[in-house]
Amino acid sequence: MKSNWTRKIGDKVIHPHRIRGLRLKRVLGVMAVFSAGYGNVGSSIYYALGIVALAAVGATPIVLGLAGILFVFTALTYAEGTAMMPEAGGSASFAIRGFNRATGFAAAWALLLSYIATISMSAFTIPPYLGYFWEPLKTSPLIGTSVAMGIIFLLMIINVLGVRETSIINIGASILDIVTQVTLIVIGFIFLYNPHLMIHRVIDNWPSFENLALGIALASIAYTGIETASQMAEETRRPEKRVPRAIVMMIFAVLVLFAGISLVSFLAMTPQELELLGHAIQLRVLPQIFQ
Repeated sequence: MKSNWTRKIGDKVIHPHRIRGLRLKRVLGVMAVFSAGYGNVGSSIYYALGIVALAAVGATPIVLGLAGILFVFTALTYAEGTAMMPEAGGSASFAIRGFNRATGFAAAWALLLSYIATISMSAFTIPPYLGYFWEPLKTSPLIGTSVAMGIIFLLMIINVLGVRETSIINIGASILDIVTQVTLIVIGFIFLYNPHLMIHRVIDNWPSFENLALGIALASIAYTGIETASQMAEETRRPEKRVPRAIVMMIFAVLVLFAGISLVSFLAMTPQELELLGHAIQLRVLPQIFQ
């Protein structure tokens, strides 16, 4: 078979024969791929709910549901694309095959920038949550930022150790997160379930059409990260079957947990309180990330 490998600028530093012989080890199973993708998508609910409420107000649960429909179609597209092209490039590889190298290059850099933003936001929202146990984590910018940077550095070291070690931590963290969120949902519905209150909070705080559209756009950010599963295809055993299975599992888990958390939040807090949460995230986290 004729190789499609061509010499590039970087090949002056990295020897061509090493590039041609480079192969990723296929060591991952369905749960490992699921946990990696869920970690990217599922973590968004911790900061996205308040931000979405800034625009959507009373329609926040509905907006998250509408964005979830778009997420389902996107996820299924990734599942089909990965089954056809199980490559580490993920959506960048899809863009190269479907269009050209320039489009794939742009897609790859867009993904890289989105990962930087997602990593920053996820890590920076951890100290305020832990601040309920030790107040300086949410009152001191220096301590909060240092802890966030430390978390990123620790995860970077774990990733360098190897994908197998990373997958073990991902699976454990995903199980802990799912158990925590399911517990919150169950307890919330047991003690707070009140359909009339929910309906009134939605109707009385319904946003304008412009804010509704903005809320859907912001809610779509909460579902980003699905491409992570497709990018792990070359490290997965039988990726054409296992990656789509992991993505389907992710769709179910994310939609159920996002729906449950948003509904329980609306039962526990008024839309105005959720807006205040969104303002706190907007003022404390976003400016420091994008400065």
